Amino acid sequence: MEVGPESRCQSKHPSSSSSSSSPLLLFSFSPPLPSLRLSAPLAVPFKSPPTAVFLFFLSPLYQLLCGIIIHFTLYIMASTVGKTITCKAAIAWAAGEPLSVEDVEVAPPKAHEVRIQVHHTGVCHTDAYTLSGKDPEGAFPIVLGHEGAGIVESVGEGVTSVKPGDYVIALYTPECGECKFCKSGKTNLCGKIRATQGKGVMPDGTSRFKARGKDILHFMGTSTFSQYTVVADISVVAVTPKIPTDRSCLLGCGITTGYGAAVVTAKVEQGSNVAVFGAGCVGLSVMQGAVKNKAGMIIAVDVNDDKEGWARKFGATHFVNPTKLSGKTIQEHLIEMTDGGCDYTFDCTGNVGVMRAALEACHKGWGESIVIGVAAAGQEISTRPFQLVTGRVWKGCAFGGIKGRTQLPGLVDDYLNGQLKVDEFITHREPLSAINTAFDQMKQGDCVRCVVDMK
Repeated sequence: MEVGPESRCQSKHPSSSSSSSSPLLLFSFSPPLPSLRLSAPLAVPFKSPPTAVFLFFLSPLYQLLCGIIIHFTLYIMASTVGKTITCKAAIAWAAGEPLSVEDVEVAPPKAHEVRIQVHHTGVCHTDAYTLSGKDPEGAFPIVLGHEGAGIVESVGEGVTSVKPGDYVIALYTPECGECKFCKSGKTNLCGKIRATQGKGVMPDGTSRFKARGKDILHFMGTSTFSQYTVVADISVVAVTPKIPTDRSCLLGCGITTGYGAAVVTAKVEQGSNVAVFGAGCVGLSVMQGAVKNKAGMIIAVDVNDDKEGWARKFGATHFVNPTKLSGKTIQEHLIEMTDGGCDYTFDCTGNVGVMRAALEACHKGWGESIVIGVAAAGQEISTRPFQLVTGRVWKGCAFGGIKGRTQLPGLVDDYLNGQLKVDEFITHREPLSAINTAFDQMKQGDCVRCVVDMK
């Protein structure tokens, strides 16, 4: 096994489940018993194979080996601090092309930066949107991914919010607590690093990724499609190690975005009528939030009939396929269903036509329509001004309106207390080497979320 400063992370960090690892270790520990060889003087005289295994686990030799491996692990972790790490990453070299899984050099964190060993990442439609070339801020080559969780490997000067060994979730919506956005009390947006994050670089204007001798851009300040990534210290939050990283990663985008849109942004009231356009991960999360706030009628709207089962699983009371309506629009149908219109509607599709329908399905005088989906570059929304003059409200949100560093740990607690569904969203799993398969699965109707194992 290589242990030099430039050794590859797959050699230094064997794969294992994050749910059982100690917060003090860089990765989960499982002694390599199948490959263990004992010399004759050290071998224990066993009478039978089962007894041999039992006695070996109780032996001082086994305990010694465990101690050696644990200390060796800590040594490796310490040996990477301040040095470049070469690991695997899925790089998007050009728009519309498959991701290329290859070596990437990850530089050490600078002041107020954190280097994370990514254990798991979700694959989101926003990643596919940028890869398609439709994102106005999209640039290449780039390491995509913004829904990831792992362990802090090292920190730069001045970092006090997290420390090596902490379990963390990367945040594409940072929270500095100092800018006018953070201090306003009106939004979860943060302006401190917006300019550089939008350009695909770190706050100092440079990249921490290099491959094939070229600088590789960062994505949304997170770039979780790399086994190691560097983020600003305001773009990461420590969470309890009790939540496995293949679950906590999903709180980095989809689930939090939808759930927060209902609970934090809209503040859905008890007994209110809600319509959710799009029954994917975000839409299902909106439904979960509506259930949390005890909404009355929760109507799922989707063109795929197979989504009805999923929608009802997450709390929908009704399901409507707008392509099967005869002689009426979806907004007309919803107005009839709800005796005048919905109290709240949510667009989770990114389709500007659907956004209009969602607004016009709102109740006159007080109905609110929340725009969550991201439309393609150049797309614009429109409606008759009279829709707004008569009291309907159009508003939007990012990350559900939730502040990542101060409020996201509360969602982790809700999950651990059985008050927030997360496991149920995971329909597919893939290793990093098959990440392009994960993108293909995302386009299928039976995929809610695919989790990629980065280890």
